[in-house]
Amino acid sequence: MKRNEKTSKLICEKILHNFNRNELNFQCQRWALAHGKCFVQRYFTEDDNSQNDSNVLSYPFTICPSPYPRSEYEKAHEIQHGINMFVQNLAFNIDLMDSVFKNLIECDPFIKRLRTIYDQIQQLPYKSVAETCIIRSDYMLQQMNMFAEGTKLRLIEINTIAVGLGAAAKLIHDWHKQFLKQILPELVSQLPENESYNLIIDTLFESWKVYNNSKAIILFVVPEHEFNIGDQMLIEKGLLSYENSLLVKHVTFVDIYRNCSLDSKGILYFGNFEVAFVYYRTGYDPKHFYNEDIWQAYIMLESSRAIKCPSLRYHLAGMKCFQLATNDEEFLEKLFHEHEEYTDDFRYVLEDMFTIDQAINDPVLQRRILDKPDSLYLKQSREGVLLYTYDFENFEYCRKFEI
Repeated sequence: MKRNEKTSKLICEKILHNFNRNELNFQCQRWALAHGKCFVQRYFTEDDNSQNDSNVLSYPFTICPSPYPRSEYEKAHEIQHGINMFVQNLAFNIDLMDSVFKNLIECDPFIKRLRTIYDQIQQLPYKSVAETCIIRSDYMLQQMNMFAEGTKLRLIEINTIAVGLGAAAKLIHDWHKQFLKQILPELVSQLPENESYNLIIDTLFESWKVYNNSKAIILFVVPEHEFNIGDQMLIEKGLLSYENSLLVKHVTFVDIYRNCSLDSKGILYFGNFEVAFVYYRTGYDPKHFYNEDIWQAYIMLESSRAIKCPSLRYHLAGMKCFQLATNDEEFLEKLFHEHEEYTDDFRYVLEDMFTIDQAINDPVLQRRILDKPDSLYLKQSREGVLLYTYDFENFEYCRKFEI
């Protein structure tokens, strides 16, 4: 007889209670560090922001897999194709993107600069060999009623640039599988496969092959003070397992500005190496472009024939303002045309969203915000992490709307 989620959770908790916590913690950390599930914790001086010291730490992760409704998990798989089509169709419909950008472009210089660069690239006499995008959809489960156990899948965001933790996620699956074999082997069959790592490696490797120059290299464009080394090194390891002569270089925008060049045919060089593929793990936040040299480095990459992941059009399509636009049925219809099933998929996972302008002009919304600020969160219109505001901060911000 198959155990239900509650029973399995209680059994896991009981078994874990009998473990020595220190020994279990050591076992987890040792396994994580041995398999590359780690990041760098860096320390910088306040004066010159130079690196003084660093520690390598394991990512936080759960000892046992968290119980998750199978129906919602399968629903996320089912609708991913529609999300992929959403990004694809939007990325190649600049007029539709502009219909959303028009209210943002004058108040957000970052989006305005990216949009200007896009126009400049379209005027070049050559095009990129191809364009690549890795899409990660982030979900949470919403409890439908505080007195009921039912939950519903809710789309938090769609990511198209610097999509991380795909390799690390595969490691979590491997750990859970190994640990469950020790304590509850009958549950191993209930653990779904995690193919994120292989999908990312295959995508990057096939993109490199499309460039059709076995001597050309891959650039991982990373932040200047990168901490997420484990995920990136696992991806590099996967690429080298396919082609051990492949050269992968981890570089910053500063490195690109100092070492990259572009010839008249649009061929990108890093030093003497021709570049086939550029994989962005940075470049989604205005703080990453802190001077004009950084912008010029980015423009050089985007102006080249090298394949980018993502290209600028896919980066723009990942802006959060388009998730808000999905509340507009006409917007979805323009994207999906005759594919109504994709529109229905979006409706299933979307929560109510509204703009600040709507809140200012709608007394009902104002009252809702002020009455239950902890049931809402604020999200900026562009891509990027740490752009959310919750709880009491929401209330203080929303007090500005009170008349």
